[in-house]
Amino acid sequence: MARGAQVNGHDTGSEELGASSASLEGLRRFNLITGIVHLLQALAIFVLSNDFSIPITAAFVDGPPGSGYTEREVIWNVPIGLGVGVFLLLAAIDHLLMAAPRVWPWYRDNLRRGINYARWWEYSASASVMVVLIALIVGVSDIGAIIAIAGVNAAMIFFGMVMEQMNPDRERVNWTPFWFGCVAGAVPWVIIAYQFLGADSRSPTGAPGFVYGIVISLFVLFNSFAVNMALQYRRAGRWRDYLYGERVYIILSLVAKTALAWQVFANTLV
Repeated sequence: MARGAQVNGHDTGSEELGASSASLEGLRRFNLITGIVHLLQALAIFVLSNDFSIPITAAFVDGPPGSGYTEREVIWNVPIGLGVGVFLLLAAIDHLLMAAPRVWPWYRDNLRRGINYARWWEYSASASVMVVLIALIVGVSDIGAIIAIAGVNAAMIFFGMVMEQMNPDRERVNWTPFWFGCVAGAVPWVIIAYQFLGADSRSPTGAPGFVYGIVISLFVLFNSFAVNMALQYRRAGRWRDYLYGERVYIILSLVAKTALAWQVFANTLV
């Protein structure tokens, strides 16, 4: 039955949402606490990290196509500590705003409609910074590849927002945005895997151990977001309540950002 359908003169969708609304204030507090945790981590990274950087490079055609390229030049030395602090700060701003008095009613009303615009806007920026940092750490340095990785990751996130926009009724789900998002989201990881495995097969030393930890743990965590969405729209168990899925998104975001931040900090920023 569709959410909001009329049965014996009653709006069943409103009743379902009303049952969920008892936990909305708890979710507001959860956003506040999560925002503070992200903010404290961002400040710690900004203060404690060193000036370690990784270059983004470019080479250009030199003569007829296929004849050769200019010497690769450095476009920008990316300060990794700044990048880590930025994605933590973006998450902090998002969660703290959702708990703020003027923004909270908008956030609450959107949750009742089964969508969180702010989540997707924040992820489009913070998750793209995260995946770019992972790519840099495994050796992807070409500016074209970096721009493509950031762009396609943001596209994946926006497919998530379209999924929620198209499916306010989770009884009849159009899965097209979900599958398109999975295709887009796979691209950065294919590039990362190619670079990562290439280093292992061609370099005498291969990638350092901590890089394995970053790639594997963040790959699992990134894919957990898709699993959470699938469970929401399958209405599996506790995921029948949209707010439960929202809490899981917040937990996954906190765990993923914390895992990347401190793995990078422990191995490159001290």
